[in-house]
Amino acid sequence: MSTLLLVTAAGLGLLAFFEPCTIATHTLFAARSSHDVARQRRAALAQLVLSRSALLAGLFGAAAAIGLDGLSAPQAALMLGIIGAVYLVTRRVYLPVPHLEFFRLIPGGRRLPQALRLGLTLPACTLPLVAVVGVIAALSQRIDLALGAGLAFAGMFSLPTVWDSLHGLNAAHLAFLGKAAGASPYVTALLLWGGAFLIWQTGI
Repeated sequence: MSTLLLVTAAGLGLLAFFEPCTIATHTLFAARSSHDVARQRRAALAQLVLSRSALLAGLFGAAAAIGLDGLSAPQAALMLGIIGAVYLVTRRVYLPVPHLEFFRLIPGGRRLPQALRLGLTLPACTLPLVAVVGVIAALSQRIDLALGAGLAFAGMFSLPTVWDSLHGLNAAHLAFLGKAAGASPYVTALLLWGGAFLIWQTGI
């Protein structure tokens, strides 16, 4: 369970960056911060990574603390299958699901630096991925592992933004990001369906 939780958190965290509703805002943030002086850029990136890490570690830690006694293989396969279908549907139909902006819960949150607001926001298209990791964290009932999963998800989610901020973005890289955003819902759906099929076949 520990390996499954950490590997899933890292993999889905990286995938979360490339989702269409995520990649645009993060690429814009990276493009702007790449032109800042080094000290300001490092401070902004630290705010982004640390705030996101705290948020996700808190959410997954809470899920583990609440716990989930069990989930049958058919239930798990059905959950992954439905989430995969949702990702395909969103390529054709707009679903009015709002971003979860946790910074709004903080007094004066709207006045926080952009990096903090970005780190304390879960874009709508990442919510199913966060939910998958949250369910595994709840099944593990291990708060320490759940906290590690939050750090893994946040770190991989933020990694491309950190890289782009430090190294800049050229036309070829922007073209790659555009293609990745278009393909990511299909990749996500295939991975989730693959996981559902594996669970259905093996019962794990």
